[in-house]
Amino acid sequence: MKNLLLTLSLTLATLPVLVPAHAADDLPPPRAIAQDAPDDLPPPRTTTRKPHALPAGASSADSAQSTSTADDLPPPAPRSRKPRARGFQPSLKVGIDDLLLEGGSLPDAPEADTYSTLRTSAYVLWQPSLDWEFRAAARLDGMTQDGGLASHRELLADYGDTYVRYRNGDTRLTLGAQTIIWGRVDEIPLADRVSRVDLTRFALDDLADRRRAQLATRWEQNFGNYKLDAVWLPVFRAAQLPDVASIWSPINRTTGQIIGIDPALTTPWVSAARIDEDEHGSGGGALRLTKTGDPFDFGVTLARTRQSLPYYRLDLAALQLTAVHPFNTFVGADMELEHNGLTWRMEAGYTNDVPMTLSTTAMDTTHSLDWVGALEFFPGGADTRINLQLVAHALQTDRSILELKEYYGANGEIETNFGQGRWKAGLRFASGFNVRDIYLSPKLSYVGWEPYELYVAAHYFDGEARTLGGFHQDHSLITLGLRTRF
Repeated sequence: MKNLLLTLSLTLATLPVLVPAHAADDLPPPRAIAQDAPDDLPPPRTTTRKPHALPAGASSADSAQSTSTADDLPPPAPRSRKPRARGFQPSLKVGIDDLLLEGGSLPDAPEADTYSTLRTSAYVLWQPSLDWEFRAAARLDGMTQDGGLASHRELLADYGDTYVRYRNGDTRLTLGAQTIIWGRVDEIPLADRVSRVDLTRFALDDLADRRRAQLATRWEQNFGNYKLDAVWLPVFRAAQLPDVASIWSPINRTTGQIIGIDPALTTPWVSAARIDEDEHGSGGGALRLTKTGDPFDFGVTLARTRQSLPYYRLDLAALQLTAVHPFNTFVGADMELEHNGLTWRMEAGYTNDVPMTLSTTAMDTTHSLDWVGALEFFPGGADTRINLQLVAHALQTDRSILELKEYYGANGEIETNFGQGRWKAGLRFASGFNVRDIYLSPKLSYVGWEPYELYVAAHYFDGEARTLGGFHQDHSLITLGLRTRF
């Protein structure tokens, strides 16, 4: 049973638009002062792809336009500064970003019979003015697995999106811990080069829940239909990994396998190997330019960043595995087109300095070519959504290596609502074309008890060696969970 490439959803944070209100005692009401256009830059967790249910051209500020009935007073004299803060009330919000309680059964895993999760994150958001915003957040993750060869309990505390943000017109500057997900397609966006991966639950969650905040300086600038997004990562934080005893660890000490590597060479000694982490320095930086509007949306990305996911350098003589995070240079382009109820998306990218392991177990680098094409549509109306994706990955080398040189496959999601919107059924899936690699995840949810979601789901993995599904073929899982945001 298995997975595919790291399936990666996303959560939007919205800011209120406050309309100033004034009253006059003796004079008729003055002419309304036109309010600045609302900030249209996405919050940190959003991608550049459009939301599923948001009609093109819709604006959250459509209902916030003020009108004036007074026309007997002359217009106010021009001001050297826009009266943006008139009538503004500072706001302080406290809330829960996410609360997940989940219990699961592992029918085939030798490591454990059950796997359970507790995840919660809380935040405080203070907006003293229209220009400034301060946010602090923390999260807690707890995991238990019992009843097998690797019973394990783990508790992690981490910060969430914690930043200072300044905005002025078409400019937004953010400094602090942020969750930034670039890209246009679901699950495996190629432009996703500045996020920090969360592997504690492997690919069980949607993309946005498989990402964590990391320190970043971000400048977002709009120029009409164009947007420039620049990110610098002053301190590198590698992907959040589960404990090596967890069933979702990329190193399986029970079977002696390393994810993505031919197990014939590693099985005899991995169980006893020492594991080190090479995590130091900065994370690099990246630029992304996007355009929205006719005839289609497009974006280009240039990044020089360290890869968040670990790559394990083998040292058989010392019985040692070292998780390294080399710098990659990425150049990519993406586009999105809507026509006749169909949404077409595509991403293509070139990456150099991609690590690989030779048959001699020495580590080397090469470059890769990647492509993802997606089609999203709503057959029969808005109750059912289908998203289909094709993926292609090719390492450009003629040398003998321990991982797959090429991977071609498909993945996607089918989701529908019924029972007057109180029930939701879905299926996430992935499959390899040139290799056997299967992931299936059906899910049934009751969402009529807002803001709570009660669900039952299954995760099935299967596949050949060196695939994600093959690595987790004994880790199929059946879960019952409760999730909420408030």
